[in-house]
Amino acid sequence: MNFKAILLSFTIILLVTGCVANNNIQGSDSFYVELSNDKVDHVHGIGYLGENSDIFVATHHGIKRYSNGVWYETVTNNHDYMGFQATEVGFYASGHPEKGSKLKNPLGLVKSEDLGASLDTLAFYGETDFHYLAAGYNSLTIYALNEHPNKELDTGLYYTTDEGDTWKKSKMNGFTARSIGNIATHPTKSNMVAISTSQGLYFSDNYGDTFTLITSLNPVTTVEFQEDILLYVLMDGQGISLYQRELASSRDQTLSLPTNITLQNPILFLTSNPQNRDEVVVVTLQNEFFQTSNFGDNWEDITPTINP
Repeated sequence: MNFKAILLSFTIILLVTGCVANNNIQGSDSFYVELSNDKVDHVHGIGYLGENSDIFVATHHGIKRYSNGVWYETVTNNHDYMGFQATEVGFYASGHPEKGSKLKNPLGLVKSEDLGASLDTLAFYGETDFHYLAAGYNSLTIYALNEHPNKELDTGLYYTTDEGDTWKKSKMNGFTARSIGNIATHPTKSNMVAISTSQGLYFSDNYGDTFTLITSLNPVTTVEFQEDILLYVLMDGQGISLYQRELASSRDQTLSLPTNITLQNPILFLTSNPQNRDEVVVVTLQNEFFQTSNFGDNWEDITPTINP
C-alpha cells in the first residue's frame, strides 16, 4: 500500500472513529467480570481514572478494564461510549445507550464517578452525541466539538467550566484542517487545548480562540497533555513517531515505539498515568495495546489473549 492510500485510509478512520479515580471512587467488583473473549475492539477512548492504576478503555460495547495483567468487562451499562475522557473524579463521555436500555439516545454529555456503574446526565441528554471531547484531568474543564447544531450550541468548538451548565464558543482562528483525530486539554491550565488532525497538530493557549500549527502538515493521529509536555504521534512517509514536546521551550524529542507500530498499524489512542507519567499506553488501528513503565525504553504487549 502506498503512502497516499494509507493517508486516505487514516483520514477515513479519523472521521469514523472520531480512569483515574480519587479515593472517593468506589468501583463495585461485581460490576466488572473477567473478559469473556480475547478481543477489545471498536476503541473510542482510553485513560486512567483518578488514583486507580488500572487502564480503562471505552468501546462500542461498554468499558473494558486492564488490572494486574487481567482484562475485565462490565456486566451492565455496555453503552457505545464516545469522546471518553478520564479525570481525577471519574470520567466524562457521550455516545449511545446499549440495546434495551431505558436511557435516551443519544446520551449527551454524561459523567460517572463509580467507574461506569452509574451515569449522571449533564447536558444535551437525548439530543447530542459528542464524538470529540477533552477534559482537564484536574481542572475538569471540558471541550466539545459540536458537529451538529442543537437547541443551545451551533457547530464548532465549545468549552465549559461548570460541567455543561454554561458554554463558551472558541473562535478557532487559524485552524484549517479538514479532519481531526482527537482533542486534548492541559490537566490544570484550561486555556491550553490541542487538536490532532490529518494535517498536523494544532495548539492554542487562549481557550481555542487562536490555533497555531506546531508540526509539519503530516497526519498526527493523537495527542495528550502532561503537566510539562505534549505527547503526540505523527505519521509520515518514513513511518510512525511518538514525540514529546516541552511546553516551555517547544523542543521536540522522539520516544521509542514497539516494532509492531507501522504505517499499516498506526497508533490511534494514547494515555499516560497521572500518578506516574513514565507509564504510557498506546492503542493501534489493529486493536493492539502496548504499555511502557519507563517512558518508551521498553514496551510490553498487553493485548488481550485467549484465557488458557
